[in-house]
Amino acid sequence: MTDHPITVPSPQGGVPAALTRPNGDGPAPAVLLLHGTASHRDEVGGMFARLASALAASGVASLRIDFAGCGASTRPQTDLTVTGELSDARLAYRWLRGRDDIDADRVAVLGFSQGGMIAALLAGAEPGLAGLATWSSGIADGAFAPLAPAFAGAGDHATVDLGFTRFTFSRAWWDEIRAIDLRAALAGFDRPVLAVAGSDDDAVDPAASLALAGAVASGDVTTVKVAGADHIFNVLGPGEDRSSAVVALTADWFASRLDGAR
Repeated sequence: MTDHPITVPSPQGGVPAALTRPNGDGPAPAVLLLHGTASHRDEVGGMFARLASALAASGVASLRIDFAGCGASTRPQTDLTVTGELSDARLAYRWLRGRDDIDADRVAVLGFSQGGMIAALLAGAEPGLAGLATWSSGIADGAFAPLAPAFAGAGDHATVDLGFTRFTFSRAWWDEIRAIDLRAALAGFDRPVLAVAGSDDDAVDPAASLALAGAVASGDVTTVKVAGADHIFNVLGPGEDRSSAVVALTADWFASRLDGAR
């Protein structure tokens, strides 16, 4: 396995990323990993870095990226918008498909929390996508309603205490996130789908995963509710850490679905 920091070319100067390749010759399938709100490409508790390793062990490459204002990105936090996230995701997806060491017909996506919403939009925008997986995400109408007071004024941005960090959101992001129509984006998606949620998630109702599963045209849909797990699968506690089980089942799912897409 090799893990390399790289930069995906973009009009804004590049998207910071890490590419993980399995051992062996020949084009490999791949998964694009999209992090959640105000997080980073390795994700909380290193869950994405750990998933990248598990995927590589199964013969699957991966690319994890930092959205604007997050992780290694040097852009201001106010550059983060839904339009920009989707643009970065599409650039990263097409960059993966264009590599000689990646099988262009076997590139899928996984998104965590808000990253899952972007992954769903990507599924609607890129018909060649080989599969879609989400963690703690889905069709959650009003999911960001608790941020409404921060945008009650007329300012063009608002700094919000998210509990684990403070992040300055633009009004453009706020307007766009509330206008997302994931049902419309997913209506024609007919490739394999996996939706994983914690039973005790109080940030995104687990029912959002079921709503996403019900919105796609795919005949291969798997939903998993992880008993006793919170929004981040207890990776930081309290309670039993469920993150390793989520990483393992997700790696196994991608390996089976992407191998079958040959």
